[in-house]
Amino acid sequence: MQAYRYQELAYLIVPVMLGVEFFITAKDEKKGREETPIGSYILDFFGFIFMTIIPALFIFTIWAIEKGSFAFGEETLARLDRYGVMFMFMGAWWQVYLIAALRARRLRYHNQPFKLWGPFLFLGLYISFLVLWVSPWGLKWISVCWFILLTAIMIIFKVKPKTLERVFWALAIFTFLLENILFVWLESIV
Repeated sequence: MQAYRYQELAYLIVPVMLGVEFFITAKDEKKGREETPIGSYILDFFGFIFMTIIPALFIFTIWAIEKGSFAFGEETLARLDRYGVMFMFMGAWWQVYLIAALRARRLRYHNQPFKLWGPFLFLGLYISFLVLWVSPWGLKWISVCWFILLTAIMIIFKVKPKTLERVFWALAIFTFLLENILFVWLESIV
């Protein structure tokens, strides 16, 4: 396996953590209820996708490219690999926002703000340095400042957990749409 492929495996930390967050949130939704709400099944489903399907697809793509054995052709595999890398690169930002949204949802039940801001800052700094470590125009530092500024604003203004959850969901959706528009544009010019 080529050396940069091992670095790509480090990107899996964010989706796996998101899967864990979905499972924990689903467990909290079930807590204290006789009947399991439908939302907890949906959260469990997304937890399963992010903890198993996405890493499996990513590892399979790496393996198939390295071995050169994929029945559906090189072009299909190359597109899958490019989208997988885009998902891990830019996807890391919307996934961090989703993790923060799920943690903010649980803040309503367990008022421990450090459990939101600690992981949010850590993951924000992690993806900023991991994904943008050789980026032009100081994008790495812009991303780091963005996460620190966002955290500071939310803490200073003492934003309520319900509002925090909505803000992070909005950021996740906006970033997800932006990523996919950018990916379609890049696919059209490459």
